[in-house]
Amino acid sequence: MRTERLVMGGFQRLSGGLWKLEVIEGWGIYRTSTSVLLRDPEGDVAAEGDLTLDPKWVSDVASAGYAVVLQGAPLGVRIPPGRKAIDYSDHERALEFRRARYNGILAGGVVKWGGTNRDALNWVLFPAGAFGIPFPVAYMPLWNLAVHGGPEVFGFERLDSGFIGAQAAGMVAEVTETDLDLLRPAESDPQISFIAGYRDDAASSTHSQFSQWRNSAIQCGGIVAIAGPREMPSVVGPSSGNNALAWEIIHDSWGALVPLSGDCLVQSMEMRKNFQASGDTPLAQSISLSNEQAEYAETLKKKMQNLDSFKINVSYDLEDLLDRDSIFRWVTNMWPVACQTCGDPLGVNVDICADGLFGNGKVLLSMHHSSCRTSGVTPSCGVTMKCATSSYAIGNLGEKDSRKRSRDDLPVMLVNPSCEQLQLRRTDTSWINATLEPFKELGFIGGGNTPPPRVEEVAAYLYGEYLIVRVSRRFSDLPKQEWVIEAPEHVLAQIGRLGGLVVSLLTKALPTRLGSADIPSVCGDPEALIGWVPLKASESS
Repeated sequence: MRTERLVMGGFQRLSGGLWKLEVIEGWGIYRTSTSVLLRDPEGDVAAEGDLTLDPKWVSDVASAGYAVVLQGAPLGVRIPPGRKAIDYSDHERALEFRRARYNGILAGGVVKWGGTNRDALNWVLFPAGAFGIPFPVAYMPLWNLAVHGGPEVFGFERLDSGFIGAQAAGMVAEVTETDLDLLRPAESDPQISFIAGYRDDAASSTHSQFSQWRNSAIQCGGIVAIAGPREMPSVVGPSSGNNALAWEIIHDSWGALVPLSGDCLVQSMEMRKNFQASGDTPLAQSISLSNEQAEYAETLKKKMQNLDSFKINVSYDLEDLLDRDSIFRWVTNMWPVACQTCGDPLGVNVDICADGLFGNGKVLLSMHHSSCRTSGVTPSCGVTMKCATSSYAIGNLGEKDSRKRSRDDLPVMLVNPSCEQLQLRRTDTSWINATLEPFKELGFIGGGNTPPPRVEEVAAYLYGEYLIVRVSRRFSDLPKQEWVIEAPEHVLAQIGRLGGLVVSLLTKALPTRLGSADIPSVCGDPEALIGWVPLKASESS
């Protein structure tokens, strides 16, 4: 069958003399550090053998530029069982070769010498999250696309500055139990539609790496295909020692987001429905909780939109702890959403209470119904309170007109993590707002013109129409920080395209009351914090 494949590819069935062989266009013979390999016009390795080349042979073939390639059996190159190389004569070898030629199972051709092979030969699959890419990654040899006109033909973009989320054109991915195929979706003929593919012979186990990779691809609805000219190490990571090399190869490659084919997308939709319906994973639970709170949050939003002013009650002992100017300045950063004693909505009459002074020099201000907890100061042991309500909104930082949106518009999530509670810290001269200080420890910086830094301990996840932003670090004085929101389709697309979003944290405003025109001023406010939050793969557990 191997011989027949070469004959179909242009080789001649050898029945006469070797001088009758012709040059086979497109084929090439190469050497690696340990072997010699024959590659077909599409770049696939048709044959490979581990052997040490004679220096004179290498010199002669380099001078000629071509070599005679023979395929068949027997060829007089294998030592018969029970024989030794020293007594296996040239005459016996020639007889074997002649017998193969007479049997019609010998093919040959003159093939161009390619010298030392420097191209990638192998596919390597990486899980979602590798190289900061929120989709499963398939790295393949560049020549897989070169034979079809190059990666640019399919909309791939150079990754010299990292993955930026280009969408593949005229290409879909199809994943089966053992295969990953890149196809032209408009072609029904398999021979025409096939672009390149990978097969995993060890994928029969449901717990194999390929099965896990496949499930992740179906869950995400697509993969990121990267085509590079160099061999990629199969293991990357902080402990592998290959990180620098892997990133160097990535920056010399092309990549694009490739959606799944129609049949695979049906599987993807079913998996997402089942996953969301199961409700037994952290992500599903977050979304379920978000759905339960959506109606309540909408009620609070309408209440706050209609609330022009509210009355606050401050006790004398609270004024003894905090100076009047600090109270009046920072109480404007508190919002009467829910009573921190009973959890029910607050009205237009609110009592301000203080807990502290704590050992870190901080005081915690909170809002309550007068009937639940009257204004006053509680010692540092404090009392049990409800968690502060968060408020958040999302949009794009860029053109206001949706028809003029640029691919470079930054998606932004505005978050007020503490509506009814505020931490103040005493300095030598005054009290300052310390509510957002834990987020500074994560790497968020003050708003302004400085580009937001990447924040590694905060991650974003996309699941259907939901955006989840989660802080992985647990703070001793803060509950778990996680914000779930249904986001507009164009914002989700931009997050996927850019591989993340800007998160802006502030206490002086309620994001639910802000419009898209307010986003630039919020991100530029010196009292706000900003950071770039990378997009991770949707969790399955």
